[in-house]
Amino acid sequence: MHSLKKLYSNFINSLNGLGVGLKEHSFVMEVIGGVVLIPYVLITNLELFFKISIVTVYFLLLAFELLNTSIEKLSDKITTSFDQDIKKIKDLSSAAVFLVLFVLVSLIIISIII
Repeated sequence: MHSLKKLYSNFINSLNGLGVGLKEHSFVMEVIGGVVLIPYVLITNLELFFKISIVTVYFLLLAFELLNTSIEKLSDKITTSFDQDIKKIKDLSSAAVFLVLFVLVSLIIISIII
C-alpha cells in the first residue's frame, strides 16, 4: 500500500512539473510544434522506423527542455546576479536542448528526402 501511495505521489509531482513547464515559453513552443509534428508523422507515408524515431526524439526534446528549465531555475535560486560559471552551466544545458533539436530536424529532413 505504501508503494502505491508513493507511486501516486510521484505521478502528481510529475504533473506539477509539467504544469511548471507549460508556463515556460520555450516548452510551450515545443509542445505547439508537437501538435503539428505528431499528426504529420502519423498521416504521412513514412517508414515505421522514421515515425518511431521522430516521435521518440521529439519527446526527448521535451524532456531535455524540462531539464534545461530546471537547471536555469536552480541557477537563478543560487544567485540572480551575473556569474560567469552559472552562465556556462546555463549555456551547456541549452546546448543539450539544441543538439536534440538538431537530431529531430535532421530526422525530419532525412525522412522527407528518402
